[in-house]
Amino acid sequence: MTPDVLIIGGGVAGLSAACFLSEFAQVTLLEREPALATQSSARTAGQFTAGISAGTMRAMAAASRSFFQAPPPGFCEQTLVAPRGCLTVGREEHRPVLDRLMARLQEAGADYRFVDRQEALALFPALRPEQVYSGVFEADAMDIDVDLLLQSYRKAASANGARFVCKAEVTAIRRISDTWQVTAGDLTVSAPVLVNAAGAWADRVADLAGVSALGLKAFRRSAFTFPLHRPEAGAWPHVTTADYTWYVHPQPHGFTASPAEADPASPGEVYADDLRLAEAIHHIGVDTDLAVPRPSASWAGLRTFAPDRNPVCGGVPGYPGYFVSAGQGGCGVLTSPAMGQALAAVVQGRDLPGNLSASGIALEQLAPARLLPD
Repeated sequence: MTPDVLIIGGGVAGLSAACFLSEFAQVTLLEREPALATQSSARTAGQFTAGISAGTMRAMAAASRSFFQAPPPGFCEQTLVAPRGCLTVGREEHRPVLDRLMARLQEAGADYRFVDRQEALALFPALRPEQVYSGVFEADAMDIDVDLLLQSYRKAASANGARFVCKAEVTAIRRISDTWQVTAGDLTVSAPVLVNAAGAWADRVADLAGVSALGLKAFRRSAFTFPLHRPEAGAWPHVTTADYTWYVHPQPHGFTASPAEADPASPGEVYADDLRLAEAIHHIGVDTDLAVPRPSASWAGLRTFAPDRNPVCGGVPGYPGYFVSAGQGGCGVLTSPAMGQALAAVVQGRDLPGNLSASGIALEQLAPARLLPD
């Protein structure tokens, strides 16, 4: 098996890479799990927001918006996004946090406004008035149909001839002449271009390849669901607190909620922390009149960050043909169009596409070299 490009990792980073790279190259993707996108990519609230703290990550979200709103012809038959809105609320002492959020939203070109207590309660009627002083409403935040997005990436790549191999845990990587040879069980694949899109496992893949690790760290995020209390709640916005002690994301038939924690974790299967869930349920009960019974379901996922909290996309100096697409820090789904487009440009040695450069993104901001010692 000798493709042009070999991708390690079948989450959203790997699938978006396969979609865009397969437009000009023969692609093979290896995934250690029995199916594609079973880890963190499938464990997200699916929210599109531009209010991200890290500057390059925020710009990558802004550059992805047009793809979600108007996908390429034939990419998917249904719409990828639906209106939702995102409301961040705080007490009087949280005004500086809300001011910083508004500055970020303005920089990203989002539709937002400052709201007083009365408007915050009108937007999310379950809030307790005594717990809210003011807030920021991001009107053009959206719900992303994550399953449709992932399946559409896979379908588009398959239509271009890409091959996906599951149950293929990589055990060895060698550089032989001008190719990368990857062993996964009984399977050996060689390609001149190797893309490390392994998420929380990305630095482990780098170690196997003898490539400098980038200091990527994984953090657990727990989540749970509970029923709607009234029919109209399904149309309420996503809501979170300025001190980020919890968020609640309405769905058609229930709420997804989270303690919004970021606890260090090792790459591997992770489970919701019961103590963290209990803390979130307590805080939601204090700040809202939502009575959270025993959660209907709970789970956890890994969010992988680079040391500077911004995404990593590009080649590693000194290792020809080796590229990284990782470190999306919980924003992998909402930045995936821009990440896939950036990777395709870098692999071809081309400039970034117009939507990325228009958002103020430069190759140097994404490059792995920024994380390596001088």
